[in-house]
Amino acid sequence: MNNDFLQVFVSCETRQQAKSMVDSLLHEQIIACAQILPQMESFYRWQGQIESACEFLLILKTQQKHLKAIEMLIKQMHSYETPEIIAVPIVDGLSEYLNWIENEVM
Repeated sequence: MNNDFLQVFVSCETRQQAKSMVDSLLHEQIIACAQILPQMESFYRWQGQIESACEFLLILKTQQKHLKAIEMLIKQMHSYETPEIIAVPIVDGLSEYLNWIENEVM
């Protein structure tokens, strides 16, 4: 199987910010779909301090060839200085679904 497929995780400060990013990514045809998970609480270290924040999680379906464009767009639109952008390979999946992803992105 082609290991070119990715799920990309992005945490967002607000649902509106997440939706705005999804709209832009879909418009640019660099993702096939996105899911916005409901508000969650995140805990992390930032600049030597333990912090927490309420965030929304995006899960994006795409291909490796679009990752840099996705990163650029998210960095332009994101309110965080260092946004979470983590890509995880899809190692297997329903071939019809993976074909759909491939056909939906440029």
